[in-house]
Amino acid sequence: MSPLVEPFDPVTAPHSDLAAWTAIFTAGRGELSGGAPRAEDLAMRLRSRRAGQGWRWAGRLSAADPVLGVAELRGQPHDERIGFLRLFVAPVARRMGMGSALRETVVERARALGMERLQSTVPAGEPGEHFARASPYLRTLLRLELQEQCLDETTLRRCWSLAATPARGYRLTHWEGPAPEGLVRSFGRVMGHLLDAPGAALQMVARSWGPAQVREWEREITEDGSRLVVGAALDRMSDQVVAATVCTVTGGVVADQHDTAVMPAHRRRRLASRVKATQALRVHDLFPHVRALAVTIDQENTAMLAVNRSLMYERVAERLLVQESLLVR
Repeated sequence: MSPLVEPFDPVTAPHSDLAAWTAIFTAGRGELSGGAPRAEDLAMRLRSRRAGQGWRWAGRLSAADPVLGVAELRGQPHDERIGFLRLFVAPVARRMGMGSALRETVVERARALGMERLQSTVPAGEPGEHFARASPYLRTLLRLELQEQCLDETTLRRCWSLAATPARGYRLTHWEGPAPEGLVRSFGRVMGHLLDAPGAALQMVARSWGPAQVREWEREITEDGSRLVVGAALDRMSDQVVAATVCTVTGGVVADQHDTAVMPAHRRRRLASRVKATQALRVHDLFPHVRALAVTIDQENTAMLAVNRSLMYERVAERLLVQESLLVR
């Protein structure tokens, strides 16, 4: 018997289905990327339509069985032609065709929405990579290293030593939530250099980072209920942002470290390590439930890998960013 796949509406779904869907989704996301919201928090946001736009499906082995597989399709904010797929199957239902049935349903929907490419992140090796490569039109865009920084006493001491000794001519700061009005423009200029990192052009396209665009980005990155924390370095002469790093925090014990960028004229002064150290300290102070920060880094980005080693990040696993063409049937 083939698995049953049906659209999943969290607003009208029975509580048992919503609980099962969010439990599988958050467990899978935590395993894949380190950070994930708590299942009950995600359920509340989905039920109240505050989890952002997306298309969702639930999979069962039969109509009488509970939800055992989940999928979510979202459009990439930087390019409407690209969809991003998250697909997770409960261990008890793996190798029974559930993943393939969910994926086929998502592909058809993505094509109907006019998407030309479908991206996803999968574990390197078996069984995730094997499942992803079932499509003949799939290619690997990036090999990523999943790392975690445990916020234990040793790591925090290391972060304090860096944050307490900012490079000459700079001041370290942080903010939670939207950037202060006086810094939003210079923060946007720093974020405009995200594409300078190796592999970044495969994950995003160039975009404007004026104040309005920064505010829109802040809304997008926190639409799942995450709290935004930014560590930054200010040039003492201009009092403007010249380096920054971004983190989002949910109710889970692992927070997600995102992008780090430094203005070209201010590089090679260890600002990246210092803003990341500042951010780790602030996350620890503001959110005592957080035990670690997780990040995925392109393995070609040797500079950021070195920065993370200095901050006691440790390699957890390897991930692949893959992309499938939807133009060939």
